Amino acid sequence: MSQQIDKSKLVLANREDIRFDEEFKTKPIGYYKDAWIRFKKNKASVVAAIIMMFLIFMSIVGPFVNSDPLYNNQVTHAQKLVSRGELPPYIRSLSWIPLFNGHRSISRSNLEMDILPLVDPDVVEEFGQIVYTNLDNLKQNPDGTYTIRVHFYRFVNYVLSRDPMNLSTEELQLILDIEEATGEQLLISEQRVWRNPDGTLVEGQTHRVTIKYFTFLEEAYDFSGEYWFGANLRGRDVFASLWNGARISLLIAFSVSIINIIIGVIIGAISGYFGGTVDLTIQRISEIIGGIPFLALITLLILRYGSSIGVVIIAFTLTGWLGIAQVTRTQFYRYKNREYVLAARTLGANDVRIMSRHILPNAVGTLITVFVLYIPSVIFSESTFSYLGIINYGDVISVGRMLADAQNRLKVEASLGFLVLFPALFVSFLMLSFNLFGNELRDAFNPSLRGVE
Repeated sequence: MSQQIDKSKLVLANREDIRFDEEFKTKPIGYYKDAWIRFKKNKASVVAAIIMMFLIFMSIVGPFVNSDPLYNNQVTHAQKLVSRGELPPYIRSLSWIPLFNGHRSISRSNLEMDILPLVDPDVVEEFGQIVYTNLDNLKQNPDGTYTIRVHFYRFVNYVLSRDPMNLSTEELQLILDIEEATGEQLLISEQRVWRNPDGTLVEGQTHRVTIKYFTFLEEAYDFSGEYWFGANLRGRDVFASLWNGARISLLIAFSVSIINIIIGVIIGAISGYFGGTVDLTIQRISEIIGGIPFLALITLLILRYGSSIGVVIIAFTLTGWLGIAQVTRTQFYRYKNREYVLAARTLGANDVRIMSRHILPNAVGTLITVFVLYIPSVIFSESTFSYLGIINYGDVISVGRMLADAQNRLKVEASLGFLVLFPALFVSFLMLSFNLFGNELRDAFNPSLRGVE
């Protein structure tokens, strides 16, 4: 027996004013955005990224900020500046910092002839304070010499302004023109000056004179009278040399990394995707190549073809792709049997499309991390072989070569630590920043950590 129900009492339960599911109040977060959020939360990695970008930026613009014009245009005068020793770091605006005050210790054998004239009031008035050691308490060293602390730039200016030097006719004429225009005396004395009967200078001759040397360099060659990171025994500005060397190291590192990434991804993708005989063949070939000692390989290439940048890049790429290929093989082997790959294959997608459009994007996070971590390893290897003298670019300076030269000079003179300091700091900060950045990037792109605080 059925019961009649009044339809007017029935009410629809799915009215618009009744909601049984809570509405999402946040926006959906994609894979890369989630990785970026997690990356920003690690302050150390952000600082490392800033340091890394700053070093790369300085490697690009540093040689333009200070291109070492004196050495590039007048190498003779640049080398004359360091004829009394390497010039320490000196920045006038930062001279209150001990590292950049231009001071250096020197040794002299005669107190009356070599040291006391430096504190003469007339000398101090003309060149500024040179000696920063209390001479009242000065003691003689066991070898009979005296060690004093001096403002080395003023000391060099004092010495060179009293030593006769050879100048070309053009340089001497420039001095005379500057004296006539400004009324300032640059020419102190003339030892041998070739003049025509009418009093003009003889063209093509070398004249021997004594001049105010730093003033002459400032007027003639726009020399500022300071080297920010010092100058080495060749007369080269360490600041310009460091960034030029950094540019070479980064150029090699990025070139090698990009080439190895391309080769490694292609070979690793083929090996991991197809498997079977193809994978077995590639793995055996990789084992044979991996068994070649890299030191022997790069040494033989350099002995046969020289140590140009191209040869060094080739040496690093002959075996450098092996590790990247192994990582890529693992990623492709991991994803090739996933449901979306099988669906794409069922719909008729060819192998190239499946590999490039469906599998590779899922492995890109790991590959980016491998790329970032691979760069510092190349830089460290290149710097090490340059330091050992295996890689020698000739006139092109590198950071490793700078460290090797600095160490050799440091054995002779203990006060030349600044020659080692700046290249060592560059390599250290670059390695630390790349490694911290790469490690955090690896965690950020790790899918298993997605959404984890």
